[in-house]
Amino acid sequence: MTRSDGRMPADHTVRRRSLGLAAGAVLISALGATTDNLWLLGIGSWLLITAVLLELVYRP
Repeated sequence: MTRSDGRMPADHTVRRRSLGLAAGAVLISALGATTDNLWLLGIGSWLLITAVLLELVYRP
């Protein structure tokens, strides 16, 4: 452990990936909603599902 909060560097990496997936989901879903593309909305929803599952499964 490198910090006093008890988190390892791998924990920060997983957290960063999860936030990246969630941000990508928001952007792609917004793009899909504005351009009226259903497949972009689907990709955005799957990215959000992946981000949530990553946070739920990987708990330090």
